[in-house]
Amino acid sequence: MEAEQKHAMAVGQLAIGGWFSRALAVTARLGIADILDGGHLPHTEIAERTGSDPDVMLRLLRALVFVGAAERDADGAFGITEPFQQLRTDHPLSLRHTVMLFAETYDDAFGALQHTVSTGKSGFQKVFGASIFEHFERDPEAARVFDLAMVELARPVAVSLLRARDFSGVGTIVDVGGGGGAMLRGILRSLPDVKGVSTDRHSVCERAAADLAKSPDSGLADRLTFEPADFFQAVPAGGDLYLLKNVLRDWAFESGRRILGTVARAMTTTAQKQGADTPVPHLLVIEPPITQDFDAARELFQMVACEEGMHGLSEEGMRGLLDAAGFDVRSVHPLPTGHNVYDATVRTTTEAPR
Repeated sequence: MEAEQKHAMAVGQLAIGGWFSRALAVTARLGIADILDGGHLPHTEIAERTGSDPDVMLRLLRALVFVGAAERDADGAFGITEPFQQLRTDHPLSLRHTVMLFAETYDDAFGALQHTVSTGKSGFQKVFGASIFEHFERDPEAARVFDLAMVELARPVAVSLLRARDFSGVGTIVDVGGGGGAMLRGILRSLPDVKGVSTDRHSVCERAAADLAKSPDSGLADRLTFEPADFFQAVPAGGDLYLLKNVLRDWAFESGRRILGTVARAMTTTAQKQGADTPVPHLLVIEPPITQDFDAARELFQMVACEEGMHGLSEEGMRGLLDAAGFDVRSVHPLPTGHNVYDATVRTTTEAPR
């Protein structure tokens, strides 16, 4: 009987896991970790500062204590525990907006998981009546949170990439699907002689340029530009190095091949203009591979939220995709962030795919 009770508790805890993810999202959205600033306050003061109901705030904080995200001191005041200090906006590895994105918009989409499991079609489309990127076009707040979450997720990848790769000889980096330019901002801070071009949808580039102008990185504005483009049609030429980070995993194989084909044409154009004495442009595809059962959760989300027919790619699958798009993989290096870096060049024996 005791074993059955433990099993029931395990089932129940997993079943109500969504309650706690939402509690964490509310904590992030209200900026409670910022208010506490590493200290402790009574629940009544936290409620006052966040414009919340004090009785409900008490229950929220106690729920966070239960899962280890919050703690109470000897006086009964609440604080955020050390492992969850990344909910603070000013934390160097902040995940505040990532938590909001995952536990709000993405969790809403997972409400249609059964639809995806039954039909193989997008649960996101069923819930929101639009694709994920169409939704962000029409919901400015969701788009803002998404942009900031992508900045948070890109920071450690940029640091790891700088440590893992030699950027000597690189003058211009083009980040395809680069969003708010977080990867390039992290790289350009350390490479003062390098320029960067982030290319994405028009609205994304517009927001990114405005954010850069008022950010601590505003001094990069003379080296970092944002060029709107549809990466199924064309991307800017002129890069010595092209980046595709966490882009291909959102698309089915054929769409991924088309994106890579567009990048290949830009790289081929660049090589032709630069001449034979100039090193050929390289492409770095940065993606977390599907290697273990844990990765299936991420793959399942992508099936819910991304293009129909999308499947996560193992290293072998990514090599196959790059090969189908006319690239030769020169090397593959793992990063401590869980990503693989595929270094590839356009195959010179065949015409870049169209």
